[in-house]
Formats: sequence, C-alpha cells, structure tokens
Amino acid sequence: MAILQDEDARFKNLARKIGWFVLIALAGIAATIVAIGTQHDVFTPKTRISFVTDTGQDISAGMPVKLSGFVIGKVEKLALTDDAEVEVTLSINTPYMKWVRKDSRARLVAEGLIGRTIIEVSPGSEKAKPLARNEKIPFERERDLGKVVDALYAQVVPLIADFKSIARKVDELLAHMPPTLDKLDGTLGSAEKSMQGIERIMNAELPGVIRRGDEVLAGSKKVVDSVSRTWPINRNIEPPKAQTLPVDSYVPDQVPKQK
Repeated sequence: MAILQDEDARFKNLARKIGWFVLIALAGIAATIVAIGTQHDVFTPKTRISFVTDTGQDISAGMPVKLSGFVIGKVEKLALTDDAEVEVTLSINTPYMKWVRKDSRARLVAEGLIGRTIIEVSPGSEKAKPLARNEKIPFERERDLGKVVDALYAQVVPLIADFKSIARKVDELLAHMPPTLDKLDGTLGSAEKSMQGIERIMNAELPGVIRRGDEVLAGSKKVVDSVSRTWPINRNIEPPKAQTLPVDSYVPDQVPKQK
C-alpha cells in the first residue's frame, strides 16, 4: 500500500492542497463574519445611555433607535427598577453621539399609521453638550391610535348631548309657534284695519286742508305783490334839501341888563 502511495501522482502534495483548502475556507468564513458584523455595527464602538418609563409596553430588546430617520443604535435591554419602573438601556453607535445632546429627547413612536414602533431620538442644539456614557435621556410616549380615539370620543360625547338638548328646545319652540303665529296674524290684521281708517280720514280731511293752505298762500301772494308795487314810491320821494335862514330872522339872545 505504501508502494502505491509513493508511486501514485494523485497523492503527491495532498496534505498541502488540503491545507490550502482549509485556509481559504476559513478566510471566507472570516470575511463573511466581518461583513455581517460590519453590516450590524458589531465592530463599531458603542455608548450606552438609558431612560426610565412607567411601563415597558411596546418596547423590546433589539428595537431600532433612530435619529432623523437614520438608525443610530438599538434597545439593548430592559430592567425593572426597585420603584416598579422600567429602565431601558440604549446602545448607540459612538460616532452618532455627537448629535445626542443634553436637550435631546427620546420618544416611542410608530412608523406610519400601523407600522412598527421605534425609539426616536431628537437631535440636540449646538449649545448643549453631548450626553456621556450611562447618562439619562428624557423620554415620552407618543399617543397611539387607541388613545387618540378615546380622547376624541371623550370630547364628542358632550357635543352630542348638547346637540340633543338643542334639538329638544327647538322642538318645544316649534310646538308653541302656532298660537304665537295666530296672535301675530291678529295683530297684523288690527294694524291693517287701523291703517285703512287712517287712510279714510286722510282722504276726507286732507283735501280741505290743502284748499285752505292754497287760500292762505294766495292771500300771502297778494300782500307781497302790493308791497312790491308800493316799495318804489319811497325811492321816488326826494329827501329835503338844506336851506339857510334869512339874516333878519336871527334873534340873538338878550343880555340881562346890569343894575
């Protein structure tokens, strides 16, 4: 058998070929692991921050954390505190921590109307400092569709009750309208009769008043005409001229005689 192996060319350098095959396979596996790890940010340095909420509902490990629509990390774990609250730890890729600042906020939101829930982090202002490792970030929940419907229902129910009350009052008002309309018709009829009486009186008395007014105007016109005719006479009368008295007509004052 040993003679066959020494003489068969197919078995020459077999160990070396197997070794190269194993090395190439291992290199391929390593490259695949590196590619997958790189895709999932396995080799990217992480910074852990956390927040506390009253309930862990709709939050789960592995949930993506996004900033401006871009995935920057994930939910690493959830833990129950001594106060029966839930502490949620976020694993954020360290290169993105420059946008996670002291005034940033974390919110639980849904992607779309019925999409999956994610943790959304708002970018902080330039004046604020970046969060450090293991620091807390404020958290709030976005109201889900059920809560929105409940809030709308709570607001609509009183409005419906008000509309029903208004409708009842309108019905009561319409029920009392016929007697009121009858009274209004009677009042309008009385007013119409009064107007007819006034019209008859005016038709009977007004012509006489107009005739008397015409007579007064005619008399006034005659007086004005007579005054207009006599008025030029005053213009034709000449004013008296100034005359000097004769000398012999002047009698001086008598001077009293001295005793």
